[in-house]
Amino acid sequence: MEAAIFLPIFIIGVLTFAYLIKFMAVQESVFHSLTDEARVLSAEAGLNPLASPLFELKLKDRVYDENGNHISEVELAQFGYRFPFHGMEDMISMDLNYDVNIKLPVPFYKKLPVSESLLFRGFVGAEEQMDPLAFEEMEKEKKSNLVWIFPRAGGRYHSENCIYITSEPRQMTMSDQIRRKYEPCSICGSHDLSDGSLTYCFKTGESYHTGNCPIVDKYVISIEKEEAVKRGYTACSKCGGE
Repeated sequence: MEAAIFLPIFIIGVLTFAYLIKFMAVQESVFHSLTDEARVLSAEAGLNPLASPLFELKLKDRVYDENGNHISEVELAQFGYRFPFHGMEDMISMDLNYDVNIKLPVPFYKKLPVSESLLFRGFVGAEEQMDPLAFEEMEKEKKSNLVWIFPRAGGRYHSENCIYITSEPRQMTMSDQIRRKYEPCSICGSHDLSDGSLTYCFKTGESYHTGNCPIVDKYVISIEKEEAVKRGYTACSKCGGE
């Protein structure tokens, strides 16, 4: 009787452990592909102007080719290319989201969502004069404190829900995610924008625009509050920048 009760539980436990090992193997394979392609992107940042627009396509093709039916819904999000971050120029960042199709022997999950993040600097041939970080400092996770600014106008930094910010378009990087959420603008021909290009979207709008669109008079971007202060921005008198 006891064997009849505990043997199925034991078998399920062993199978679950085996599937988790397989899941970790797939995750490691995808992360290796991501970091290897990111290394190439970094090396080509100062030489190849097409490196950024083609990066998502190359990465997706490689990840699918190397992992077959074990993954699905691969998506590159929050892709930033050669932007300033904490006093450093030409930084590159990205999030890779995907599902691992490893069916566990319990009916709770058919797919396991995974997200990988990278932040690194493009190799552009320019030196950055800064003190090296200790290993302990590298391992610390610093809390992000984003504020919104008008890069063309300067002056103030704002909170995301500030009335001055919510009515203006936001500078974003073109991706499949934006195409699924917005329609191309019928005025500026934004349907020709390639992945990695800059595009502009209103928070409550339905279209994405080019920088030359007459609708885009001014736009906002998000940066770290520390960086905004370094650039001379001061807090908005209405929202306080918080």
